[in-house]
Amino acid sequence: MLLRQWMALSVFLFFSCFSFASFTSQDIAKSSTYQGLKLSPDGTKLAMGVFVDGSRGLLVLSMDDFSTLGGLNLGAHGEVGNFYWGNNERIVFEIWRGAPWQAESSFYGELYAVNYDGSLGEVIYGVSIAEKKGTKIQRKKQTKGWAHIISLLPDNDREILISSEPQSKGGDRFASVHKLDIYSGTLRRQITRAPAQQASFFTDKAGDLVMATGTNNNGDTLIYRRQADDWVEVSEKFGENFHPIAMNEDATQAIYFDDYNQDKIGLFKMNIATGERKEIYTDEVVSLTQVNVTTDKSSAYAIRVDNGRPAYLVFDSAGEEAKIFKSLLSTLPGYSVSLVSRSEDGGLWVIYASNDIDAGTYYLFDKKKNKISQLFANMDHIDINAFSESVPISFAASEGMTIHGFITYPVGQKADEKVPLVTLVHGGPHGVRDYWSFDREVQLLANQGYAVLQVNYRGSGGYGNSYQKAGYKHWGDTIQQDIIDGTRYILKQGKTDPSKVCIMGSSFGGYSAVMSAELAPDLFKCAVATAGVYDLNLMYSEGDIPELLWGKKYLNKAIGNDEAQLAAFSPVNHVSKLAGPVLISHGEKDRRVPFEHAERLKAAMDKAQKPYEWFVESTETHGFYDENNRARYYQKVVDFLAKSLK
Repeated sequence: MLLRQWMALSVFLFFSCFSFASFTSQDIAKSSTYQGLKLSPDGTKLAMGVFVDGSRGLLVLSMDDFSTLGGLNLGAHGEVGNFYWGNNERIVFEIWRGAPWQAESSFYGELYAVNYDGSLGEVIYGVSIAEKKGTKIQRKKQTKGWAHIISLLPDNDREILISSEPQSKGGDRFASVHKLDIYSGTLRRQITRAPAQQASFFTDKAGDLVMATGTNNNGDTLIYRRQADDWVEVSEKFGENFHPIAMNEDATQAIYFDDYNQDKIGLFKMNIATGERKEIYTDEVVSLTQVNVTTDKSSAYAIRVDNGRPAYLVFDSAGEEAKIFKSLLSTLPGYSVSLVSRSEDGGLWVIYASNDIDAGTYYLFDKKKNKISQLFANMDHIDINAFSESVPISFAASEGMTIHGFITYPVGQKADEKVPLVTLVHGGPHGVRDYWSFDREVQLLANQGYAVLQVNYRGSGGYGNSYQKAGYKHWGDTIQQDIIDGTRYILKQGKTDPSKVCIMGSSFGGYSAVMSAELAPDLFKCAVATAGVYDLNLMYSEGDIPELLWGKKYLNKAIGNDEAQLAAFSPVNHVSKLAGPVLISHGEKDRRVPFEHAERLKAAMDKAQKPYEWFVESTETHGFYDENNRARYYQKVVDFLAKSLK
């Protein structure tokens, strides 16, 4: 599509808003239109990623009147990924590409640069560079590697700082650090080499390297400080969930998540010269999962605590950004809030806010006028009053462990009305959890008149190491019992119909949908299983997990290697216990959970003469990423539930 035509369509989308009292599967399947809004350093321009016709492009607007200044659509050459202003003229972004046989776009390490008006666009790093030879001037060269932007180098309008990691299937290569010219694509000489595999680099505000993290051959995390031209190891006393966030204001201390010698993940800081550690905050109930960092990524100013609805702890000593954030929490109560971009002088700020019924809205805060105004909202084609609110819950599992989750009753449900219930199980299972946030599938189901239960069963992330480890090697028993107990708990509240209960999920959730339905056939009248694991023994020989650097180590920890137990915990072996139909959905190109899992479940259902429906997309991987495929899947779910729970 020509740039001019694409930009005209984009502007039409921006300023067109249609509301519906209810919505269709196609409506809720729509991809978020606006992503990653960023102000130019001088605050005169606003760049954003925009989905149009299933492809993510770049659009740049004037901050004076929001007229279109330029943008870019790569068309068949890829999509615009994460992007950054290199200066007031030039934008650098990751190229995301999808294979012809695959609906999902992914980052393959290449970078592209373009002027804000759409001119002078070219690949500046990667394998698809067209090398220019025969000149006396050093030009860009093809690089078979992955680029990660470390710093935009605030005092350098011509170059950015990147790490260049050689391509490797398992990620076991050492990266090098270079300056990259965002106009010519010239990769400058190596500044340093990573001190460890899978390295991340951190700089001070000037863009000078001060710290690096990486892993050794055992998968342990290591931290290093920069000393002259060398890397010096600071400490290896970290927990399993060490994750660096940012440096402090003067880049003398690292701010990071960790669970070293404690159960929950807390926030800590470490003096990188001495290795001295200090705790900033650890919550008693939940692990910390989000820290708000300054827009230049130089320090942290707030902690988000997700015990039910999110709450924030703001560091009063963190400066101007903390003060602005604190005032915005009062202006936007009941929202998760992030400061995503600012002008260099701090006069203009872009704010992103979302909650359980708001799929994400961008606001502009004008500090000089002390005024906040809405810019663009995702899902604005659906009336927000059609969405249903989610409420945090907790209950005691069979043997007494406290389990947390969320219940969403359909908006408009009458006080004496009992509605059907769908238990929606999250994937993972380990390290993943449900949050109080906008969820397409929750809203799809609630809009159809179903109550929706989400359970953060044992094994889920977010509630401490002991909670997560309690799910290891218990995929087929106590984890499923938590899900079953949660379903029975909601039924006892008297607002749902116990004769109309279904279970649904994707990935591990797809596994649970079938496994729980087999364990409690009296409870679940049907199951919707998407991209599910159905034969646990197959996980060791098929898919991408065994190919990962520590993939088999993870499998040994998560499911064990007892073949008898793996067989006992495999839904494919127990389909005779099912009391109702199953919708089996899968993508044929799935590498995480290969399509063979679905085929084996289908064969077992045929052999046992159990009813099922079949939904397969030939171009999808682990989930449904194409908007139209997702809409067809949603409609299939809606129709299946209507028939099964009538």
